[in-house]
Parts: sequence; structure tokens; C-alpha cells
Amino acid sequence: MEETCGIEFLDEARKARFDRLCREAVRARPNLGDAGIGTLAEKCLHAVVKQFLCADSHCHEVQLENTRFVSDVRIGNEIYEVQTGDFYPMKRKIGFYLSNTDCTVTVVHPIAVQRWMSWVDPTTMEIEPRKRVSRKGRPIDLLPQLAALSEHLQNPRLRFRLLLLETYDFRLLDGTRKDRKKHATHYERIPLSMLGEMTFSSPADFRAFLPQDLPSHFTVKQFSRLSGLRGRDAYSAVRALAALGLVASADPIGRSMGWQIV
Repeated sequence: MEETCGIEFLDEARKARFDRLCREAVRARPNLGDAGIGTLAEKCLHAVVKQFLCADSHCHEVQLENTRFVSDVRIGNEIYEVQTGDFYPMKRKIGFYLSNTDCTVTVVHPIAVQRWMSWVDPTTMEIEPRKRVSRKGRPIDLLPQLAALSEHLQNPRLRFRLLLLETYDFRLLDGTRKDRKKHATHYERIPLSMLGEMTFSSPADFRAFLPQDLPSHFTVKQFSRLSGLRGRDAYSAVRALAALGLVASADPIGRSMGWQIV
């Protein structure tokens, strides 16, 4: 498998396996018409990723002895945590694993780099025709999430893996405004196919997220403009880069705090 700056380009067999798991997961969930959206507590995306990581169901949902912590997937001395949302809720669990076991911990984070979406009437469960969504995820969106785990980012047993996916989202028409779309519930995300992966085994791997034109002495505003991360996400991303040892605080630039590429 070819690898460049942490990016792994899927071979056909690996991609075909993930795509097959997607189709099987949809067929196994007969609810909500042809969309196959399930009503189980575990969402479809989460279930597919676990199966992709390990086909043996005995390795899924493994409880750490004498604790309340349950690993999404555990294979021998390797723990995989599938996190489809924010990282902050898993902060305590990741810290416990790293401090109280000798396991390698990999956070697996799916990102929808191509998206389709349909609106669903919550009363009739009628599904509108799907449309392509222009707003989609990017690999660099991982960076702000890392700030929640900043105290552990230098630990050599903590790793990260991005799954770059095409997905089909379903939102309920239960929001505000006349069209019921503002603040609507994100009901389900169905994975359709895998387009690539990125792996991060050491802090140095995250250097790929430093914008090419970023000055060696910069402000968060400059980083925001060049990275496309906005507001709080830009600040969180720079804090994560500092925790990774890739940037450090430096002399102010005008009235703004300065940062220096290490």
C-alpha cells in the first residue's frame, strides 16, 4: 500500500471489503423504508467501522477488567476507539487506558469528505430525494478535536486513524423556522464507501497539517486564513499543535499572540 505523509491509498480489496460491509449494514436495518435506517442504539456508521477493524465480534465491546470502561474493539494488546463525534467525551477513558494499561490505543475517526443528504418527515417517515451536500469534512478537521486530548498527545502508545468516507445523511424535519430545518436532529449517517485513510503514529506525522505558506512566526488569524479553520476551531488547532510539540508560543505580532513553528 502506497503511503505519503500518513495518507494510505486503499488497495481495491480493502476498499471492496469496506463497501461490502456498508451494503450489508444497510440491508440488516429494514426500518425507514428503502434507506434501511436502523433504530438500534448503535448507529450504522459506528457498527460498520467496528466490523471493518475486526470481523470477529468477540473483539467488539470488550470491558476492561474491574472497570466500567468498554473498548469498541480490542485485539490482544491493541485498543481501538471509534469516535464519530467530538473527542472531549472520551478524554477520561483514553487517559485511563494510557495510565493504567500497557495497551496501544488508536482513536479511529470517520470523516465524511463526500456527502449526500435527505430530509425525513418524523411523522410519516417520508424521505425526500437525496441531494449532494457542498459542505463536507476535511482531514484537517481532526486537528481541533485533538485539543481535548492535549495532555496525552506525546504518549507513544496513542495513535489516530482517519477514515475518509462517502456518506448519506438523514435529518429529521423537527427543527425551528417555517421549513423545520434549523437545529434539526441529525438522525443517521450511512457510510457508502471508503475513499482513503490517514494514519498518525507519532506527533511528527501531524506536521502535514501545517499550511504550506504558513510563516515560521505566525498568529492564529494567519493560521485560520491558510488552514480554513475558523473561530474556536483555529485556536483549538494551534493549541493541539503546541501540545504535539510542532509549534511553540513566541513574541507577539502586533497585539496578537505569536506562535513559532518548531
